[in-house]
Amino acid sequence: MEKYTKPPLTYREQVALLKSRGLRITDERQTEEQLANISYYRLSAYMRSFKEKKEGMSDMFREGVSWENISRLYNFDRKLRILVFDAIERLEIAIRTQIIYQLSHKYGSHWQDKSEIFESSKSLKNRDGDVVILDVYSDIQKHIKEQLNNNRAEVFIQHYKKKYGIPLNPPSWMSVEVMYFNHLSRICGGLRKRADVNGIASYFGLPPHTFCSWLHTMNYARNICAHHARLWNRDFNIIPGKLSFSKHLQWVSDPATVQRSKIYYFLCMLNYMLQTVNPTFPFKRRLHELLEEYKEDISLSAMGFSKNWMNERIWKL
Repeated sequence: MEKYTKPPLTYREQVALLKSRGLRITDERQTEEQLANISYYRLSAYMRSFKEKKEGMSDMFREGVSWENISRLYNFDRKLRILVFDAIERLEIAIRTQIIYQLSHKYGSHWQDKSEIFESSKSLKNRDGDVVILDVYSDIQKHIKEQLNNNRAEVFIQHYKKKYGIPLNPPSWMSVEVMYFNHLSRICGGLRKRADVNGIASYFGLPPHTFCSWLHTMNYARNICAHHARLWNRDFNIIPGKLSFSKHLQWVSDPATVQRSKIYYFLCMLNYMLQTVNPTFPFKRRLHELLEEYKEDISLSAMGFSKNWMNERIWKL
């Protein structure tokens, strides 16, 4: 393995390096200012699609590519993340609400404290081959305890702690509200009885296995958005489950032809669930407008869009 020896570069040196690789830069000072706010390495992910191999060198830009091309692609991705994160927020709140409502009416106010409704701990291997112990009940109990011991916890948690001593934990409508999205995914995937998952999943028009899979992917995408990482042409590491058809909600006409690892399938997922959660949210219109604004800057095929995607019922305005 080689030793990394590249030195840090000043903003001016970064601009010079880009120009030496064939990138057209008309305003060097403005480019330096942008590099001071958005790191070179972060932007390098958006540069790849504008490069080609020349004379054995893989870092050369195609002829005519400018700094504006890279900047516009970055801005498109930022706006896409904002749109996706907005949709996920609406869905997350609805998912959280259904979990609390349905399970509390089945098992009482403190269902999260009943270990018997969850599957027992199990060992799984992750993608790296490492053994991971999954214990949903212990995981959520640990998180609730941390919240109770946190002096900066939500006001309703502090109020419960001061006023009530039995049970030790707050009811589910408080406890689940302070859980992270990944806890919601684990709860749905870790419930012992299939009927418990069925009720929650059916609210969103999904089979239970598909619903749990989609939650897992949503958590993955949510983390991408929260960390301001590249989204537009990413191949998803957490691939969502299949939905072959839907009797009641609009879905893609031929799901088997859509690449589930691409952002387009994920956008279809969000749009599908929003039909139940928030049908008046202008997700479709805002996506159409965003793609129209940047149609000269992006490759829809790199995002997994089909040629006739706008003719799909799910995307018609």
